[in-house]
Amino acid sequence: MGRILRYIQRYALACVAMLAVGCGSPDSESGAGALAPVAPESLQVIYSDGRFGYIDPRGQVRIEPKFDVAYIFRDGLAPVKVGEQWGYIDAAGNYVIEPQYRQVTPFKKGFARVHVGDKQIYLRKDGSQVGTMAVDFGYHFSEGLAFVAVDGLYGAIDTTGSVVIEPQYEQGYFFAHGVAMIKNDGKYGYIDKDGRMVVPPVYQEADNFWGSRAKVKVDGVWGFIDTTGAMVIEPRYADAWSFIENRARVKIEGRWGFIDLQGNLVIPNRYERAENFSEGFARVFNRRKWGFVDKLGNEVVPLEYNEVKPFSEGLAPVQDGIRWGYVDTLGTMVISPRFVQAESFHNGLAKVSLKGSQAYIDHAGKIVWSEKPITP
Repeated sequence: MGRILRYIQRYALACVAMLAVGCGSPDSESGAGALAPVAPESLQVIYSDGRFGYIDPRGQVRIEPKFDVAYIFRDGLAPVKVGEQWGYIDAAGNYVIEPQYRQVTPFKKGFARVHVGDKQIYLRKDGSQVGTMAVDFGYHFSEGLAFVAVDGLYGAIDTTGSVVIEPQYEQGYFFAHGVAMIKNDGKYGYIDKDGRMVVPPVYQEADNFWGSRAKVKVDGVWGFIDTTGAMVIEPRYADAWSFIENRARVKIEGRWGFIDLQGNLVIPNRYERAENFSEGFARVFNRRKWGFVDKLGNEVVPLEYNEVKPFSEGLAPVQDGIRWGYVDTLGTMVISPRFVQAESFHNGLAKVSLKGSQAYIDHAGKIVWSEKPITP
């Protein structure tokens, strides 16, 4: 009995000590009310009482709704609008770059574009300007370079703001696999990062490189070239889209199928509509209904839904009748259709609408945050 009593006393004292330092709360690290740090990109935008704020993956408000407009975090910062001016905040809601710009873009690979008057400049994440040049228009940095327009012509700058390719093209886009598409005299070609012409501008239509292929149009039909300019898939398609996840959707005799990087028709052209692959699955449409195929053409989700959205984090929103639910990669309905609208998952949460309120759900379909109270 004495040993049992001493054990109970020690257990009680331990519990008191834990409560004293706040260890009883799963959300506390260093004291009552303190929240554990989260990755900025895991925060989701919420809208409440006419203002925007942010919640974490557990549905807890991390940044109170106080912005007129707010976008998701990228590169650790989020663009927010107060009045007519845009700035950037960190994951704690502190301004890293004060609201002062008319328009902005999200940060990508350490850089963002902002409007100053009728010009654009590039910023680093500390708010300092890249170089001294103001441009008419610019693209995001890709492989260390960004195309910019000056007096109607496009060239490229590096991350110090130095001009490395003089403005000379009607259009310039972005670099991928060491080459970028340009336009001159109404035709498209490709240059390397030193400005050397890899593929002369001879194509009436073309696209940037996605993966190791770029689609080009010759005499009204589409084919694909590699980064040396060699035609690796002969032009023969009435319509074609770029390669995503090593598959490109192509139109043959009025129907859509998919080819691989060698041009093999790996999914027959049997669909009225088709969309790009996402997480190994593509949306396809026949007879007014949508479903999903895998990369071998297996219809893993039957074509029986009014509308579907891409797979993300292993789940896809599907509209069954007038309500939305979610299926898994086996086609099983794992979150029952009960939402007026539903978006794809992002960092563990998906935005949905029901009963006149916007909300976020987790992978189990549990509502972790809602704009208004939702009664069962």
